[in-house]
Amino acid sequence: MIVCWRTVRVPPDVRDRFLAWIEENRRLRQDHGILFELVLERSSRQNPAKALQPPVAAPQEDDKAIVLTAWASHDDFDAWIDTPDRDRLTASDVHGSVQFGPITRHDVIGGYLNLDGLTAVATTPKEERA
Repeated sequence: MIVCWRTVRVPPDVRDRFLAWIEENRRLRQDHGILFELVLERSSRQNPAKALQPPVAAPQEDDKAIVLTAWASHDDFDAWIDTPDRDRLTASDVHGSVQFGPITRHDVIGGYLNLDGLTAVATTPKEERA
């Protein structure tokens, strides 16, 4: 399995449309082998005093997000990049309204997923905002 990390600048006035675009295209991406896609923003709630603290960082940029995707293999990811279905998505107005950084691939070399735990708290981010 591989996980891809990509920084994205999403203007505040496009944020809801971008998140909707991710959800609207979920089935197409899954049909092409994507295992998951998560859009992350830095949380205002950070580590308690007992936890290791990050170094003092520059102020958080409100338009910066991270898109995290997983694929079963490099070949599956490469096939997605080469499909005309992906080209149609990247030609959309929403895709053009955000600034994507380069994709960095990471090989999964350890760890776990707690599928029972994920099922127990399963809601979409949209449901949580409602």
